[in-house]
Amino acid sequence: MEKGQIFWAKDHENHQHPIVFLKVVDEEKFLACILSTKDTNGNKPMSPDHFFDTKEDGSNYSIKFKTSHLIPSRVFVKEFAWLKSLNPDGMLTKSGIDFIDDNLNDAVPEFLTLSIKANSELK
Repeated sequence: MEKGQIFWAKDHENHQHPIVFLKVVDEEKFLACILSTKDTNGNKPMSPDHFFDTKEDGSNYSIKFKTSHLIPSRVFVKEFAWLKSLNPDGMLTKSGIDFIDDNLNDAVPEFLTLSIKANSELK
């Protein structure tokens, strides 16, 4: 996997935000940040030039710029088994990767077994 690749969760119903692969933690886990379409809670607006629209083979990515925002305060440890597929559904450009690197605010990686939606409903 490559930094900047964007993926959907296997359980899309409970994990509706795409994630961006950052780096491998070990053979079962990796670090990722989350993208959202919502301009809330300090989310950072991204721009169309942060995303590739098409793959190298000319086919379209399913995840493209769509009023996209980075959630800068959260980085997650995810298991590879959590992913819908190891084939990315989107890809950030170099400027998109630089944007994420510049805006993650030293977020401490967290490992959640619940979805963010379920977790927020427990509070």
